[in-house]
Amino acid sequence: MRVADYMPLLGELASLEPPLFIFGGIAEEVLLDRAVSPLHGDVDVLIPRDQLELRTEQLGKLGFRDFAVYYEPLPGRPLVIGSSRGDLGLELNLVDHDDTGRPFFAVATEDGPVAISVPRDLFEWPPTIIGGVPIHTLSPLALIQIRAGLTATGVFGPPRPGKDEAHQARLIQAFFPDRDEDSLMPRISAIAGA
Repeated sequence: MRVADYMPLLGELASLEPPLFIFGGIAEEVLLDRAVSPLHGDVDVLIPRDQLELRTEQLGKLGFRDFAVYYEPLPGRPLVIGSSRGDLGLELNLVDHDDTGRPFFAVATEDGPVAISVPRDLFEWPPTIIGGVPIHTLSPLALIQIRAGLTATGVFGPPRPGKDEAHQARLIQAFFPDRDEDSLMPRISAIAGA
């Protein structure tokens, strides 16, 4: 794991239009602690697939070039691509939309590819200001459902004890204290014809 100060990079990302939305561990810390620790391997960003060319061009100007495919659950449709600039890692995660406009991302399971649906409000959460930097995160419900979907499918391995499960429990307590975990699960469905 890299140990790096990601706040300057978050400031650079905040200058991009339209806003980029962070998720994963950094987003959870931003929402829960209003801080960013140096104990992250990268910044995870979620973008609509149709913004990929725009975003790689913008990020190339910030020194993130030569994006490599990290995870491609469906041929020709990568989910995760990444690049680095010095000690800073950046991963772009691509979200698709179904025929009704509902966002989802595809993952490969032992039983075939599945779609993990996430809420429509994923890009509507207002920025959190830390040190004068407006950090756009996915909505708390989207963060919870993404982690729950990845845990349920096991595609990236089991949750990290003391970190993933703890952050998930804290997000639920902070934003949905009257709901149980099962009611916050995303819809997971097989991808037909894949």
